[in-house]
Amino acid sequence: MAQLTKVDGRKLRQRREELELSVDDVVQALAKREKRSIHPDHLRNIELGHKQPGVKLFGALCRVLSSNREAFLADPADAEQPVKAGR
Repeated sequence: MAQLTKVDGRKLRQRREELELSVDDVVQALAKREKRSIHPDHLRNIELGHKQPGVKLFGALCRVLSSNREAFLADPADAEQPVKAGR
């Protein structure tokens, strides 16, 4: 199913790096604080724009990265082609 909004993975990565967190740090925080288990490669694929997070995972990422959802949404011009949602 296609998502109505597209997440800009570059913005996720930028925020993660601002917080000086590694991909593994975020994956561990998701598991510990949000009870969400994902593979580090899945997060990398989201950041690279190859995958889109599902709604629940997106919310969990926002909480771990201490940001609101709007901060990570793609610009409307970039969101023309739907990408299959991941876990």
